[in-house]
Formats: sequence, structure tokens, C-alpha cells
Amino acid sequence: MTTRVYLLDMGTLMLDMSFVTWNHGQGIEYRFPVFAVYVDTGDKKVLLDTGFEKDWVERNLPFEKPEQSEEQTIVAQLASIGVRPEEIDIVVNSHLHFDHCSGNRYFPGAQFIMSKTELRHSYVPDPWERLGYDKNLVDIPGAQFTLLPPLHGYEYEVVPGVSLIETPGHSEGHYSFVVRPTGEAPMIFPVDVAYNAHNLGSKVLMGLHSDPRELLESMVKIENLAQKIGGRIFFSHDPESYKGYKKAPEFYGE
Repeated sequence: MTTRVYLLDMGTLMLDMSFVTWNHGQGIEYRFPVFAVYVDTGDKKVLLDTGFEKDWVERNLPFEKPEQSEEQTIVAQLASIGVRPEEIDIVVNSHLHFDHCSGNRYFPGAQFIMSKTELRHSYVPDPWERLGYDKNLVDIPGAQFTLLPPLHGYEYEVVPGVSLIETPGHSEGHYSFVVRPTGEAPMIFPVDVAYNAHNLGSKVLMGLHSDPRELLESMVKIENLAQKIGGRIFFSHDPESYKGYKKAPEFYGE
């Protein structure tokens, strides 16, 4: 069995820079990429996050100025590598902000794995969290859900070669991903622990968080993990780093 990893280009969104570098850069526009991760282990087809949908953002958060072509939808991106939605076995959501779960509805036959804490916040967000959540994006009648309790520091294996670590702070139930493509260094996806390399390297927190102390601790955890296992970090919303990433139909692994 070989494990291949595909980054699915979902388009871009816009935020004021003060959301990216907390309390700094007000009035500066920051356009950033959004991507999902498809992992084919040979035995299971796993989707890590499902991106955003342009029409939802235009209705609910138009100031984020979404740019997404027909080719950048989750279904089209999978089709570009010959995968149909009904073939997906497992969907894992790092957290339930709209830009990480809007495509969930296309995979009603998949097993969904997410934090039980995160699901609660998507239905009843605290006042400062309301910007990112919409319970309608994760309410999929008849779908199979595996709701994980707090992991208390251990790594949860989704399937061999794909695991989760608990990294709260951006949101209370946030997970990061560790994926091990065949023949290559482990890939670490902090997701929204750090939008970009500057956030992580300089410990500059983003403006959207549930707990700044927890977010800082999660940053240190990611850095330590990368050093420990020799992993490469892939940032979720870093336009400069993103230029150097392979995007589907290219892949990581043999």
C-alpha cells in the first residue's frame, strides 16, 4: 500500500490584516488561499477539511470577497484526480469554521470525524465566535458521525498514515493533521494554529482565537512535533508558502 497526498485548491478569501496579525495592520487587505487535503492510502480515501463555497460567503460574509472558480469547488477538485464524492470513506474536520467544512454536504455517505467540543460550538457559539460558525453546514441528516472527546495529549490515528493532534486556541476543539506520504517526510498541517509562517516563526497570534494562551501553546506544540519527527509544515492560509506547494493533480508520495 502507498499513501499519496493531494492539496485541493479551493480559491481565496480576504481579511483585514488585523485578523492575521492580532491588533496590527488595520486597513491592509490580506488575500489568502484555502485548500483541502485528500489522502489516498490505497485502502481508504480520506478528506481532511472541505473548504468554503463562494455563494455562502457572498451571502453571509461578503467582506471576505471570495474568489473561487468552478474548477476550484471541492467536487471539481476531486474530479480532477478521478475521485467521485461517493468514493470518500472518511471526512475529518479540523474545526467547523465555514472555510473548513462548507463542502461536507457533498459526502453524506462518508464517516465524519470531528471534535465533540467543536460540534457544540458550531451549534451554540460564544459571542466572539459567531463570525465563523454556521450549524447548517454540518447538519447532515443520516450521516455517520464519530465525535471525539478531549484527546488529552495523545495522537489519534484516523487510518494508518493519518493522525490528529489536539491544538486548541483558534477554536476550542481544533485539530491539526499529521500525514505520512510514502517515501517522503511527514506532512504537518497546523491548519489554523498559524495562518502563515510569520505567525508561527515569530509567535504572532492571529486575531481570531478562542484562547490566546492555548493558541500560543499549540504553536509551540506544532514546532516541537515538526522537529521531533522531521516533518514539513504546510500552512493553511499563507499566500507565499502556497506558491511552492504541489497542487492537485500533482501529489506527495510515491
